[in-house]
Amino acid sequence: MKDFQLRNDTKLLMRNDPTTDLKELTHGKSVLFVYGGGSVKKNGCYYDIRNSVTSGGKLFELGSASRELSVIETGIRLVKEQKIEMIIGAGGASVMDAAKLIAFGALHTVGLWDYIKGKKNPYKLEKLPLILMPTYPSSGSEYGLGAVCADSRANDFGTAYGIPADVAILVPKYSMSLDKEMTAYTGLVTLVQLSASTLGDKNPVSYDIGISVIRNVLKATKQLINEPHNADARAMILYGASIATSGRLGLGKKENYAYDIYELEFIPEVLFGAPYRKSLTTLFPRFLKAMSKYYDADIRCYFKNAFGFEGSINDSADKMMKLFSEFGADMYFDGEFTKEAVSKVSVSTLLTSDEVYAIIENSLR
Repeated sequence: MKDFQLRNDTKLLMRNDPTTDLKELTHGKSVLFVYGGGSVKKNGCYYDIRNSVTSGGKLFELGSASRELSVIETGIRLVKEQKIEMIIGAGGASVMDAAKLIAFGALHTVGLWDYIKGKKNPYKLEKLPLILMPTYPSSGSEYGLGAVCADSRANDFGTAYGIPADVAILVPKYSMSLDKEMTAYTGLVTLVQLSASTLGDKNPVSYDIGISVIRNVLKATKQLINEPHNADARAMILYGASIATSGRLGLGKKENYAYDIYELEFIPEVLFGAPYRKSLTTLFPRFLKAMSKYYDADIRCYFKNAFGFEGSINDSADKMMKLFSEFGADMYFDGEFTKEAVSKVSVSTLLTSDEVYAIIENSLR
């Protein structure tokens, strides 16, 4: 059996009502609340956090947050000016990643971009206490170590890997305000991320766990089509998203080829302005087709165990595309591009440039 280490950096709480925990965690502290748009007010998360923090502490806000470096720099300045002691990030992946980088960057301002580009390792270095609360379950950022950042001024991006939250609070009711399409994407993105962690895992225990969670997330996603207010199904997707990045899957991976999907998904973001959720789910079946040239047996096994798909990988990938479409995901991009445009997006993958180009080309409507 391959050596592995289970990490326990983040306390994970599943809560129907998080206010008691929030009051205890933030009492007497000056807190920066990092969030995105108006969804946190629509789903009630904003008011739960505001009322909990102000009952015994002081609250500052950074709205319209994103993974843009300029936004993160604004948050870091606010932390220093107001002597903020704790960060709470609530929202989707971009907001939670921003909260991570603010909590870390406030104490490591000089050379922050080196951490984002992977030149330095932030793991175990000091940061401000950090609470993350996903209101759009899918990314697993609340339980993972990664924090993506983009600098549109330089057309560059990177991932600081090694910044965990101290506490992650999963609250199913906060995703109730998502419409049908967005709800479907929570399940599909979670499924893809679980798949990336599970593909190629040679440890039978963690592989079977990964397959089980994938199947249950798929079941929950189907259930929410007809029962959009089913809290248990939403909790399953929240849990699945966290487990995907927990470090408890893929314990027997010898090669990390499946994680190349995270590199490739950035290309449609740059070329077509596609959001992460659409980019990831649209590319994944086509990515599996391309990667089967190198890892045929792994991918066949995955399709059979997770979905019951047998036969050629091309046929199985086409079935996956049809399944995703039935859930309401648009499996094509609109736009134009060239090989030169693709080559200018810096990605690291074992696939050749021609194979990457073919994936993008086959994804156009």
